[in-house]
Amino acid sequence: MRSARVTAVLASLVAAAGVTACGGGDRAPVDRGAPAPTVVATTAATTTTTSIVPTSTTSTTSLATTTAAPAPAVVDIVYRLERRVADEATATFEAVVEATLGDPRGWGRAAFRFERRDEAPYLIVLAEGDEVDRLCLPYDTYGRYSCQNGPVVAINADRWRAATPKWTGDLDSYRQMLVNHEVGHLLGMKHPRPQCPQPGRPAPIMNQQSTELNGCLPNPWPLDDEIAVAARHDRKLAPGPGE
Repeated sequence: MRSARVTAVLASLVAAAGVTACGGGDRAPVDRGAPAPTVVATTAATTTTTSIVPTSTTSTTSLATTTAAPAPAVVDIVYRLERRVADEATATFEAVVEATLGDPRGWGRAAFRFERRDEAPYLIVLAEGDEVDRLCLPYDTYGRYSCQNGPVVAINADRWRAATPKWTGDLDSYRQMLVNHEVGHLLGMKHPRPQCPQPGRPAPIMNQQSTELNGCLPNPWPLDDEIAVAARHDRKLAPGPGE
């Protein structure tokens, strides 16, 4: 009777021994590699143990190995720059945009590669509010806001010069944020809901930080979870001219 009870208990342990790997959220599926070498554990018959196979003092367990998902293919984003204002406060616009898009903290972490060319499908332009309003139609930017509209990222020159009262960081990081936010839209990224998911922590780059920090800290770079979403490359890029 005692042997039967032990056998029943150990059989239940066998049923519970399976492990299910679950990939959740934005993580890519994990590829499973070849099984690892078999590991054999042996105990004496007089020792009280938790054994996988109750009828023997020797149990064999196969250990599976996992391998990281392959790195996503690099997507090239070819753009050109236009500065349609001529004041000293905007003189570094082109250099700042190029440096921001090439920075290792930016969207390049999501396997996007940015290249500036004179002939390019995407345009990043700095202009006064009334011209930005025209470039952003049918969206309303009220002479104050920037936008991404089709193949165009239109940045408001007044915001570039002075940021906004809601922004609590410095002007240099505001300009980086403005570029990364609007180019994020070009890559198919959307505003988060809620705008500030964790007050007291850095804001998502796709938060509308010019107007809605809402308790988050100013942040000019994509967060890790935003990079994970963008790196799937399953969001539709903004169409090029004529598409």
